[in-house]
Amino acid sequence: MNDQMRTQLTRGGIALGIFLVGGIVGYALHGSSTQAARISFYKDWRVACPADEDKKASCALATDISEPKSGTRLAQLTWGAEAGHPENHVIVVNVPLTVLLDPGVGLQIGTETQTFKYATCLPNGCIATIPVTDKLVKQLDGASSIGLIVSAESGRSFTLPVSTNGYKDALAAMNSTEGRRQSWWRRLWS
Repeated sequence: MNDQMRTQLTRGGIALGIFLVGGIVGYALHGSSTQAARISFYKDWRVACPADEDKKASCALATDISEPKSGTRLAQLTWGAEAGHPENHVIVVNVPLTVLLDPGVGLQIGTETQTFKYATCLPNGCIATIPVTDKLVKQLDGASSIGLIVSAESGRSFTLPVSTNGYKDALAAMNSTEGRRQSWWRRLWS
C-alpha cells in the first residue's frame, strides 16, 4: 500500500467517523429540537404553525381587515392547506353575515378582479374559498394593492383594503417552516 492510498483511506475514515458522530448527536438531540405550536407576527400578517409532532396539520398565513376608526374586524383572509388535501392550498375569506351572497366576494389585485362564490355561512360569518394557483401567487407577490369586494345587504358594493405590509416576509416564513416540518431529514429522526 502506497502513501497516496493510505492518505485516501485515512481521509475516508475521518469523514465516516464525523458522519456517524453527527448522526448520533442529531438523534440524541432530536427530541429537544421539536417545537410547540407557535404564532409569529410580520407587521399586518401572522403565521400560525402547529407543533412539529402534529404531522397532519400545516402552517397557515392570515391577516385581518379591520375598520380603521373602531378596530372592528370586517373580514379575515387565511391561507393554508385544504382540509384532507395538504398538497392543495386555498385562501379562506371570512366576512360578516351582513353580505349579499349572490354576487360572491371579489378579490382585487391591482386592477384585476376575480369573483368567488360563498361556500357556506356559519355563526361567525360567510366563507368563500380561493384556490391558490401559481398565477395567484405571482399576482400577490407583485401586488401593490389588494382588496376584497363585498356587497352589503343594501346592494351597495364596498372594497375592503387588504394590507400587503409584511405579506412577503410572512409567506417566506410559512414556506420555510413548512419545508422544515416536512423535510425528509426531520422525518428520518421522527
